[in-house]
Amino acid sequence: MLTRLVAAAALGLAFAGCSDPTLPTDEWVRARAAGQATLSVTNRGDEPVHVLISDPTVLALMMGCTPTMCTRIGAGQTVRVPYAQIENYTPGDAQAAVSWWVFDDGGTTAAQGTVVVQL
Repeated sequence: MLTRLVAAAALGLAFAGCSDPTLPTDEWVRARAAGQATLSVTNRGDEPVHVLISDPTVLALMMGCTPTMCTRIGAGQTVRVPYAQIENYTPGDAQAAVSWWVFDDGGTTAAQGTVVVQL
């Protein structure tokens, strides 16, 4: 039993050494309320991300993003977005959804995710 556990641990470490060092998709973008009705959005990844910020309680049909229509945030950069620029925002809303995309050179989605933040 101990031999199997040691072998499994060694195999796991070997695979970890070969794994992709990029962040998990739920950690690429950090968003937080920054005071004065402003949202701070940080790209924690090593590739540019494109973001679309919306009210998560409103059904948005065909919500998507292209490199030309969404806000681009470079690797390691932070942008500040006034609440008034959040899609479907109504004063007093409690949350915003920051949906993000990474595109490859051909414009195809390489990674994507959504972070919900308290306002």
